[in-house]
Amino acid sequence: MTSSFPASALPRLRSPFAPSLHAQTVVAESATLGWADRFGLARDPAVRRRLAATRSARLAGRVGPHATLPGLLLNTDWQTWLFLFDDAYCDECDVGRRPADTIETAAQVLRVIERGEVPERSPNPFLAALADLRARLLRMATPEQFDRFTAQTVGYLLALTWEAAHRERRTLADLPEYAVMRRHSGAVFPCLALIDVINGFELPGEIWSSPELRAVNDAAADIICWGNDILSYPREVRRSTQVLSLPAVLSRTRQLPIEAALHEAAALHDRRIRDYQRLEAPLLDDGDPRIARYLGDIRAWISGHLAWSAETRRYEFGIAA
Repeated sequence: MTSSFPASALPRLRSPFAPSLHAQTVVAESATLGWADRFGLARDPAVRRRLAATRSARLAGRVGPHATLPGLLLNTDWQTWLFLFDDAYCDECDVGRRPADTIETAAQVLRVIERGEVPERSPNPFLAALADLRARLLRMATPEQFDRFTAQTVGYLLALTWEAAHRERRTLADLPEYAVMRRHSGAVFPCLALIDVINGFELPGEIWSSPELRAVNDAAADIICWGNDILSYPREVRRSTQVLSLPAVLSRTRQLPIEAALHEAAALHDRRIRDYQRLEAPLLDDGDPRIARYLGDIRAWISGHLAWSAETRRYEFGIAA
């Protein structure tokens, strides 16, 4: 894999859905930096500068433009936690290529998520910050909504160990395996499980668990993760211990130059958007306002993630490490 890649060579990605932005995004932006400082997540000045440039509140405001204010603040802090956790424990550090260490970290995170327990004298600020997120979520969510989020977070933690195993062996998954596991490693499913919570309504369990909605969620997760794989490729080449992404998988499995693999990934991304539109149509025809509201927020995720990608400095070459 090459050590650099020109951002100008990236294909352009478009969404058929118009992006929007929460009116209180600026409030959330200031609050989340204070939240990160309070828990010591960004003590290093370079990490804090990088966090400010990432603009996690802008992402939360894009993907949840109609969220309640507590929901927006919760989602902003959750996105902040994910970004900083990813940088500290996943693809840019030695822990992220050691499955045993990743499993140990995942077990500590799971203990906090499931029981709210932070090990005494733990030097890990991510655990205390996550306990705070958990406590706030419990005040906002029904038990069923909380259980959904927990279950999807377990999938995310499992996927991190899957990534670490591939990094340790310096291997890449084939496309079918990658497509399934990337939905989890991108932490999109926990975010989708928060949609109704942060927007102040509840999607009934029988709807959430239906094959039709699961197919919609799978398509949305693919769109978001594959878009991220494409747009973050220059950063991944520059910073990751090993690039595990859709373009890299396509380059290896289809024997393509990376430029061609990026454009093939963009074609798959666009095809998946068409899949999503086909899958959501009968659900919209059902007439249930709760489903319509949920799908509207899914579309906000699809368009908002792309809009945020154009606004953040997270993927720029020159951003401070």
